Amino acid sequence: MANEIPESVVVAMQEQSFMREQLSVTEVDYRDAVSLLVKAAQSDTSCSMVAAQVLLSLYNGYEFHIDLAALGALDYQLLHAALIAIRGRTILLNEPHDVIENGKKIFAVLSDEWAHLHVKHRYQKHYI
Repeated sequence: MANEIPESVVVAMQEQSFMREQLSVTEVDYRDAVSLLVKAAQSDTSCSMVAAQVLLSLYNGYEFHIDLAALGALDYQLLHAALIAIRGRTILLNEPHDVIENGKKIFAVLSDEWAHLHVKHRYQKHYI
């Protein structure tokens, strides 16, 4: 029949649908993940720096970078939150500071507190 969709197109559409479902994230999940990471970044634990790097990289990827291997330093709860935050920023296209209350102020403070993670400081020895 002339109106039938080719099998390859049907398969491609099914794969797209499956991937969209796998990557889906809600605004609530994104907000909760950012909140949890903020709490960790503001604490004094072994996960604080990595939580800050995740948040600041999502907030301003030009000025803050994370080595993705560093995610291995997070406990499972924070790793899960980091992956949700990454998906939220990518899929929902919302800045992390816009999904939490007082986000602009909180992220400005995080940027100051973790200024040594700024690319101009972290990679300075590579460009001297």
